[in-house]
Amino acid sequence: MSQTSTGDSLQLRMKSVQETIQFGKRLGQQLTGGEVLALTGDLGAGKTVLTRGIALGLGIPMDQVSSPTFTLIQEYSGTIPLIHVDVYRLERPSEIASLGLEEYFTPGTIVIIEWAERFPQILPADHIAIRLEHGETEDIRLLSVSGTGPRSIRIVGNVQQECENRN
Repeated sequence: MSQTSTGDSLQLRMKSVQETIQFGKRLGQQLTGGEVLALTGDLGAGKTVLTRGIALGLGIPMDQVSSPTFTLIQEYSGTIPLIHVDVYRLERPSEIASLGLEEYFTPGTIVIIEWAERFPQILPADHIAIRLEHGETEDIRLLSVSGTGPRSIRIVGNVQQECENRN
């Protein structure tokens, strides 16, 4: 994994699925509840892989985590409950409202939303935005991680420091 940073943003180049999982684990260990993570990126870019790593950091076995494309919402019990949402199949904001997603935005849970770019209006002002992109080979992924408010900026900074200390 290689990284660069620009203020409240962290750019990462993951060379394998395992590196993506390890980064997710580090990120998950920094979360304390109440965070919303907005994941964006093309099909197969690694959104669910990253979520598995975050779950691992929260004490949730990775093999329990699957893409909620068809169920829309998966709930996992860990040190902090994890709510994993996939809005790929939704087409209208009214469909989001019927999910009751805002009810999960509480201090006692962590919410990860895949395909968050489809409905940015549902995101709280302070959230962690993560963009995943395919790299130049099949295994390489490029991640851009940024905070959009004071709390998320602090978390991104903590993760950046953790990554620097391990490299």
